[in-house]
Amino acid sequence: MKNLLVQILFVFGFILFNNCVEDNVAPPFTGQLNPAAEMLVYFESQGDFVNSNLAPALIDAQEVNSNLTNYLIIDLRSNSDFQNGHIEGALNISNDAGSYSKIILVSKNGQSSAYFTCLLRLAGYNNVYSMKYGMASWNQFFADEWLDALGDAVNIAAYTDSTYAKNSLTDLPMVTFDNPKASLSERVNTRIKKIIEEGFYFSNNLPSENNNYIVCYGKMRLYYARRFVTFDGRGHPPGAIYYMDSPDFEFRSGKYLQSLPTDKPICVYDYDGQQSACMTAYLRVLGYDANSLLFGANQLFYSRMIDEPDLQEYAFSSLMINNFPYVTGE
Repeated sequence: MKNLLVQILFVFGFILFNNCVEDNVAPPFTGQLNPAAEMLVYFESQGDFVNSNLAPALIDAQEVNSNLTNYLIIDLRSNSDFQNGHIEGALNISNDAGSYSKIILVSKNGQSSAYFTCLLRLAGYNNVYSMKYGMASWNQFFADEWLDALGDAVNIAAYTDSTYAKNSLTDLPMVTFDNPKASLSERVNTRIKKIIEEGFYFSNNLPSENNNYIVCYGKMRLYYARRFVTFDGRGHPPGAIYYMDSPDFEFRSGKYLQSLPTDKPICVYDYDGQQSACMTAYLRVLGYDANSLLFGANQLFYSRMIDEPDLQEYAFSSLMINNFPYVTGE
């Protein structure tokens, strides 16, 4: 994975450090304008991609398959996985990235690619997309990891519709730079590059609420279950705290971003792990100790996902798997 990230930085690195931004950014709130707050203001002033309906910039496999010569495809999987089968033309990094209308990041399941897509979007690359559900949506040959993840948590009987309060607002995390006197643009790009090099932060399973701050990020129906006989209001794990995405986008500075703790890990879950991966990337840039739950609610309460009208579109199924061709080897 590290070598692959180096290749990605080879493609994007020369752009990252030549992306000009304005340095005269005003603070969005009262209090200390620390380095994290400066980056936050910058991101929000540049369109606030993360807190918009554009995030996490997913693209369907069908569109990718129809544009193999028009899009640059970068496969994020290990070299062995890549040799076992990949989209023809993927990782064609010797070509000029600027000649492609879209740059597509592809991973096993669409979650690490959503993470790195978010980071590149934060750096100003609005033509970068993550292929939805990754290679699992390309061909049945790659879909086992997604299909094996579907199910209900072992402790789902303890799930609840109780509401857990957000923390009081606090200062943003402290972020340090080797060169704190560098321009804001240089500091932002240096921070994004650092987070890219660290790799994707995720959890295979939902951690204990005792030592973690569990965030449910999505629409209200993801947090609260309808009172069907089957589920009887069992909407979320005990202790999980709800943050709304569209239309309120509660990770904004003017909402509840600063209710997130700076002294404990934050685990974010959403519908399918793609939006939460994007939000995790953003939070890590700002200095939070965040990680994304793989597969999201699809591994927590899949039986409810397929029965709930508001959640069905986010429930992975065999209907989302295509039969597109792939090649093997280098």
